Amino acid sequence: MKFLEKIKSRKLSKTLAAVAAGGMLFFGAGNLAEADSNSEFAFRQAYLASAQDNRVFRQNIVFFGTTFHVDINSSGQILRDASMRMNGNINWEYTNPSNNITQNNTMPFYLTQNGAEMTLYVQRQNKWSKFLLPGIPAGFANDLKSTDVSTLQENLQLVKDVELFRENDTQQIFNITFDGKKLSDRMQSYSKAQDTTELSADEVATQQRFFNNLNAALQTTDVKCTWTVDKVKNQTVTAVIDFTDLMRAYAKNVLDDSAAGKIVLSDEDRMLMDTIGYYSEFHYSISYSDAKLNFNLPSAAQKAAVNNNVFQDLFNDMTTSVNKR
Repeated sequence: MKFLEKIKSRKLSKTLAAVAAGGMLFFGAGNLAEADSNSEFAFRQAYLASAQDNRVFRQNIVFFGTTFHVDINSSGQILRDASMRMNGNINWEYTNPSNNITQNNTMPFYLTQNGAEMTLYVQRQNKWSKFLLPGIPAGFANDLKSTDVSTLQENLQLVKDVELFRENDTQQIFNITFDGKKLSDRMQSYSKAQDTTELSADEVATQQRFFNNLNAALQTTDVKCTWTVDKVKNQTVTAVIDFTDLMRAYAKNVLDDSAAGKIVLSDEDRMLMDTIGYYSEFHYSISYSDAKLNFNLPSAAQKAAVNNNVFQDLFNDMTTSVNKR
């Protein structure tokens, strides 16, 4: 099986799906063992006072390289049992380096989770397709939303540094650095807890390589976040995270594995990893509101056929960042 096909496998990683699709890494990871400064104490105070949050969230993902630009704008809601609904648009812009002609494509999508799997419904050229993803484990969802003091204290251990950047009567803005090595330990605990009984030996090996590369990236990469909190309601307003360094470190570890002979990459796979590792950026933001939105799927989407290659052409376009360098 080609590497590209493996990274798109629905069995690849429940944790990856939780981070990329659920957009909740920040809320599974508050921290600070010692509150020995005003900023650290203010952060601990804000984090421990935050209530379980079932409000509607709005998220934006920006992923771009030298020839492409992706904006994913969506709204959703995740409940304590890990059930989730989300909808929005994937906006894809690609500039052909051969003629400098730019093409734009807007793809409506819905995302649902019930049980162990997520299903992504995407509309392309007026046709709906299903794309299967691993689901967020209920235990992970509970960690994200827990108000249990012991869980919150464990989460606080993940924070390496915090700065109270700005404060007024109603809001606080914190610049937070999460410790990559401690995040790696947390990710490893989730990977060990995964049920692999339904996976083939090849899928188990592929999944393990994914976690090995992710953990290697986290061992050398901290994650930075800007968190804005409502002081009056004790609720998150926004969180902004830059995943660029982590994404690049992951791709470079894949390339290092290839150079060491641990895996075999096709030319296409290598160009994709080059694009991600050297020419791309990945930014994420989330905000909350009390809006009441309709997340019901259109009837045409409910009848869609499974197509796990629905984004293959976009992967191919991305590799031109390397083809034409």
